[in-house]
Amino acid sequence: MKSAKEMRRGDGVSFSPVPPCILVVDVAPPGWGAVRTTLCEALSNALNLCAATAPACTLLGIYSVRERHHCVFPLQPVRNSFARLHYCISELRSAQEDGPYNPHTGVLALAVLDALQQNRQLAQHSVSQGAPQRSSVEVAIVSAREGKEVASQLDSGLRDADLGSLHRLLVVLLSDGLMGAHSTDTSPQSAADSGSSAYDIEFQVTSRDVLSLESFFKSWLFNKVPEKEKLNLILHDGEAAALRVICDVQRRLLNPECLHRQGEQGSAHIGEQSKVRGGRGPQMLKALRAIPSHGICASLLYGFPSILTPTASWELDWDTLESNEENFRALCHYLQSQELSLLACTTQHSRPPSLGVPVQSHFIVSSSDSVALLLRPVAVREIVLPIEPALPQQPVKDSTLLKIQDALQPLQVDSVYNPLSVTCGLYRHLQTPMSGPPTARGDTSHFIQLKGASGIQIRQAPLRHRKARATVTPLPLVHSALALQPSHSCPQPLSKGNK
Repeated sequence: MKSAKEMRRGDGVSFSPVPPCILVVDVAPPGWGAVRTTLCEALSNALNLCAATAPACTLLGIYSVRERHHCVFPLQPVRNSFARLHYCISELRSAQEDGPYNPHTGVLALAVLDALQQNRQLAQHSVSQGAPQRSSVEVAIVSAREGKEVASQLDSGLRDADLGSLHRLLVVLLSDGLMGAHSTDTSPQSAADSGSSAYDIEFQVTSRDVLSLESFFKSWLFNKVPEKEKLNLILHDGEAAALRVICDVQRRLLNPECLHRQGEQGSAHIGEQSKVRGGRGPQMLKALRAIPSHGICASLLYGFPSILTPTASWELDWDTLESNEENFRALCHYLQSQELSLLACTTQHSRPPSLGVPVQSHFIVSSSDSVALLLRPVAVREIVLPIEPALPQQPVKDSTLLKIQDALQPLQVDSVYNPLSVTCGLYRHLQTPMSGPPTARGDTSHFIQLKGASGIQIRQAPLRHRKARATVTPLPLVHSALALQPSHSCPQPLSKGNK
């Protein structure tokens, strides 16, 4: 009997870059009663995020297993499937916590085999419609039973089965956090030792609390380890051979713009929030807590930063402007002297209940060397994806450190980053269509027909024979010496004499 991994390598089956996901939830008593509430809450949160942000090609199926297996969410695209997912969660919540329980032998294995069959049927239908073939599927089983019992059921039901289309089989054992570290029955190693060698199976132990379960579902749905994108970082490309450092690229956050566009309940940043709210007065930010500036991880910041300066609005009287600027300067001085930043969030105005719960955006407000504050969107719990950064476990060898040092030695060292000294070719890229042949731009010899106020059509002269005249004096160009000055500090506000 060949293993699933050997069959995947040797049968020449075409696999999708992201295989469909099948979740099998074990709702059998007595363990289901201890995990039902937290598991359903965590699964609901993760599935709503997946339905809002997942690509259109992402397929998901969900089974519940008790005496028999029941498909509560058939294999289908999860994107925008909010109504069907809500019904699926309702089905899981309604599963009984106790009562008579007489399961069929290998009921978990039957759910896995049914998922494989469902995927094969969907793949055949896709091929008949001209879509690329999708042959592999990933199955995750979540159970509160002992690991040996789960492994025994899978072994008896999958021993002689054809697992060529099984991309991955993961068993997640739920522990209470206290006994999980001391119980040998729930450990992945003890469960794997009692399993079968006829197929590949992974065991994982997760706590029963909502945060741990959310982290697992996010990692399983969004972070596909075998499909990580690779990046080659070239350190030196001179006369010597280029030194390349190969890296895996992982997503740290879900795209907040997708979430905000889903219900138009918020925005990724303050400027867009003003548009969503229709311009009903100034945007409001409420400071929640202070955080040391060195305690903010850069990977949790996203979106476009904004610069805050004291207002110079003509709608305010002079005394209010002076008092406001003095308070602003004091705030900048205090944050900079104490090396603190502020965590703030948008305050929501009253809204009809039909629009749902509003989504708040959170920001980090930090000081700078000038009288200005930097406003940057910061991640919150909902959009953070779980990752495990590698920690240094042994010292770096001197020979390797010297090689990296030699590769970085030819690089120029700048005291600050000046964006005016770095170009990306955008101007030339935008001018390329305009510099092509006339046929590429369209025939400009045709007349343009316009309608005047009286409804009469007006025929204008061809565009190629028209000339434009400047009616205002062009602004003077910025001197190149000034343009290349360091720009790390924020712009100073206008003085009161120049208002």
